[in-house]
Amino acid sequence: MMKISLILFLCLSFLQNPTIEKDKDRWKPYYTAASPGQMADSWYLPFKGSDRKKIANIKIISIFGDHRNSYYKGHIHTAIDINPSASKTKLIEVYAMANGVVCSIHLGENQKTVVVKHQLKNGTMMFTSYKHLREVYVKNGQPVNQDTKLARLFTKEESKKYGGDYHHLHLEIRKKFDDYGCASWLTMNKSQLDERFYNPQAFLKTYLR
Repeated sequence: MMKISLILFLCLSFLQNPTIEKDKDRWKPYYTAASPGQMADSWYLPFKGSDRKKIANIKIISIFGDHRNSYYKGHIHTAIDINPSASKTKLIEVYAMANGVVCSIHLGENQKTVVVKHQLKNGTMMFTSYKHLREVYVKNGQPVNQDTKLARLFTKEESKKYGGDYHHLHLEIRKKFDDYGCASWLTMNKSQLDERFYNPQAFLKTYLR
């Protein structure tokens, strides 16, 4: 009886005050500690188009650092939400942004996420994370480059099933992935944001050149 009470207490404590440190071990099994085989020496937008180096070819729906009340109230938006500025097809495919290796595929339904690990020219390891994926075409440990199709997005009609706006790409540019994904919804202050995430808009302006 005491053990059951303790488990219930711990569960209630987590639900009332979830943190990155409390939640991260749940997501570790989805992580593969693979190393990129090639350096990420050239970067591209995650959508096909006439020019994947031109930032004007994406439409930004929601900005980095915004406060959110979805999933866990008051968390900070760790990404930019984007779509192609113009698409000739109803089904929008998502591509890796540079050379790397798939290191995590986690969550499900309207939150399905693929994470790619990259090595920059200076030896720095970093990560790109792609969320709100309808179909995933890659697997953990798979090497990728800018021509690798990772997944596709929800259509507007498919998004309606979940009662929200999920027909866009939640794109994170990460400094590290020690949380195994949960910082995406449990980042609660600027210190935590700066510790793990780059501003994707600033990153694209620098690395698409």
